[in-house]
Amino acid sequence: MSSTSGSAERSSGKTILAVILGIIALVFIVVAIIYLAEPAKSLPSFIPGHIAGSSGHHPLKATGSLVVGIIFAVGAWFALAYKPKPATTDRESSPASRN
Repeated sequence: MSSTSGSAERSSGKTILAVILGIIALVFIVVAIIYLAEPAKSLPSFIPGHIAGSSGHHPLKATGSLVVGIIFAVGAWFALAYKPKPATTDRESSPASRN
């Protein structure tokens, strides 16, 4: 039996969250690229916006997907980079201990 410390579990949870957010970010960025690269008539069936016979693209949907992808990427970065400040004890924050 092995014991894990609380900080190791939180670190593992943060890593899992960052990986999930990173994958979602990657999916949205790929969808944005597909929206820009393919005309509306050639979009895959799993991406909304197919218009039969259209040669136009979906720049607003591409921009929206790209923005959402960037937001998820920033969220993944913050999940890994954020370190909370250590909690102060009552003794350290009391006015009597400053004298």
